[in-house]
Amino acid sequence: MNVKTRKITGQVILVLVAFYLDGLMKWAFLNNMNTGEIMIVPQLMLMVLVMLSMRISTRRQLILYGVVFGLIYDSYYFGLIGLYTVLLPLAMVGVDHFKFLFVKANMGYEISIYFLALTFIQSGIYVLERLLQQTSVNIMDFITFTLGPTLLWNIIVFFILYIPLANLSDWLVKYRRDSK
Repeated sequence: MNVKTRKITGQVILVLVAFYLDGLMKWAFLNNMNTGEIMIVPQLMLMVLVMLSMRISTRRQLILYGVVFGLIYDSYYFGLIGLYTVLLPLAMVGVDHFKFLFVKANMGYEISIYFLALTFIQSGIYVLERLLQQTSVNIMDFITFTLGPTLLWNIIVFFILYIPLANLSDWLVKYRRDSK
């Protein structure tokens, strides 16, 4: 197995571990906090995908990751195929467009792009659920009780996990210049 194949396999394993940790975080921590009206949605998989997207140069690979992991996320967590399958590749393409605006990726740029991608995903899910009549929550309640707490929780987790995930993402993507 050559270096490129090993690095891509490592990227897929990292996203799958983040996918698993999303469910574990929800089960372990957030079940006690998601009582009443407030709903927090952990998005560690999206965080890892955004960090990898900032470092991966091929748009085809980003769209493939978005479709595959969106389909896995939909089939496991929602049961309604289509929400993440559509929105995740769109978010990955958006991240690909934004990353060329920056000279070098750093924490400030990556957190702003993650914030935008998370807002896009959560708002898109709300809009699609309203169109499919899966929810009856109005927009102000969605912003107050779901979007705000979700953004706050995920930004705190981003600050905690940024350095290890950034180093791991750099290592998993660098196979062209050096085989570190």
